[in-house]
Amino acid sequence: MNAYSRSIPAFTLVEIVVTATILVILTSIWFYSYTKNISDARDSARVTDISALSSQLSLYKRERWAYPHPWDRINLTNWSVNVALQWRMNQNVSLSTATILPSDPELDIPYFYGTTSNRQEFQIAASMENSESPFTYLKGDYKSIARTILPNILMATDWSSDIDVASNGSLFLFQNWFNTLPYDFVTGEPFSDGTSLTGMLDNVSSDYWQNTDYRSCSEIELAGKNITASGSSDTYETLDTNGELQPTICNGIL
Repeated sequence: MNAYSRSIPAFTLVEIVVTATILVILTSIWFYSYTKNISDARDSARVTDISALSSQLSLYKRERWAYPHPWDRINLTNWSVNVALQWRMNQNVSLSTATILPSDPELDIPYFYGTTSNRQEFQIAASMENSESPFTYLKGDYKSIARTILPNILMATDWSSDIDVASNGSLFLFQNWFNTLPYDFVTGEPFSDGTSLTGMLDNVSSDYWQNTDYRSCSEIELAGKNITASGSSDTYETLDTNGELQPTICNGIL
C-alpha cells in the first residue's frame, strides 16, 4: 500500500437512511412553505380583486342609480317571485367603471356576482385557496330581511335555469365558511357539501348582513324588498321599538 494513501471513510446503512430521512423532511418543509406562500399570495390577489370590484360597483351605482345586470344570469326565486340575479363577473357584465374584470389567479375563471332583483344591493364572492381548508370570501351591501329564506343573494350554483331559494338553502354562500364555495380548486365548479341552511345558520362563524332599516312589512314593501308572491306569506325579520330583530309574518305583494 502506498504510504501516502488514505482510507476513504464508509457510511453505514443506518447513516444513509438517517441522512435520506432528514433530506425528505427538509424538502417537505420547504415544499409546504413554498406552496403556502404561493397560495397565500393568490388569496391576497383575490382579496384585492374583490375589493377593487366592490369599489367599482359602488361607483357605477352612484352614476347609474343601480348595479349592472349579471348577464347570462340565473334568477333566484321565492314563491315564483324573482328575488335576485346571479352569474359570474365575466366580460358580459357591462361594468363601465372597470377597465378590466379580473379573474381567479389560479383557475382563471370569473368571480361570482349577484344583485337583488331591483339591482339596488349586490354581493360578489371568490373562493379562498387557504392551505388548510378553502373557504368563501364575500363582500357586498346586501341586507337580509328574511333570514331563513334569503340570508344572502349568492348560491353555489351555475345552473342555467331559475333556482328556488326556499328549497335550495344548502347552496347559500357565507363569508369565511367552507360548506359552500363559489368554485372548488379541483373542478372549478360551485361546491356544496350538502349542509342544510339551518345547520349553516346555526354554525356560521362570521356575521352576515341583516335588516337594520325596516320596522314593518309595509316599510319592506315600499323599499321594493318584498320577496313573497301575492296570496302567500313568509317569516321576515323586522326591528322592534328596541331595535332588535323579531320574526314577523309578511304577506306577498298586494
